[in-house]
Amino acid sequence: MRKLLNEEIKYTGPRFNIIRRTYKKEDELIYTRDCVEPGNSVVILPITEENEVIFVKQQREVIKEITLELPAGMIDECELPKEAAKRELEEEVGIKANYLEFLTDFYVSCGYTNERMYIYLAKEFSKSQQKFDETEEILNIEKIHIEQCMKKLLNNEFEHADIKIALYTYYYKYYNGGKNGKNKTTDNIN
Repeated sequence: MRKLLNEEIKYTGPRFNIIRRTYKKEDELIYTRDCVEPGNSVVILPITEENEVIFVKQQREVIKEITLELPAGMIDECELPKEAAKRELEEEVGIKANYLEFLTDFYVSCGYTNERMYIYLAKEFSKSQQKFDETEEILNIEKIHIEQCMKKLLNNEFEHADIKIALYTYYYKYYNGGKNGKNKTTDNIN
């Protein structure tokens, strides 16, 4: 068992904090871990009546690339994940979901951050307006049929773990997967 000896804030910023923690193991080994604490986040898997997944194309300065992503964002303080999912979908895509269902959640990378990501399925849309702030990086919106998404997934064409987790969870639970799949198809996505 380990014992926490010290905790020190090393950085406080607008998007995350870094906390350095010093521990002592039973064998007397003393070690430190830096933890990035950004808060929790949501990802939305919006699927149209035509079985198209709605993606946003964004400029990401950190990796110096334009990426195709699902609508997503941080959960505001005192906000529930489902509320954040509704807000982010409207802000980034300009639609309101009349149906929103929790699919799964997970730690993004528990070796260095405590961020938990919540994934929601969104359907049955009504039009609204995009409401992103001046720092938003969204370039445009793209729709890709779920079958094509699965082909892209199997060909490793999606780079974001949250897309992979969202699509696999949805496909298994609702579309064509395992014994829980509700909508069996004859399509071969291989």
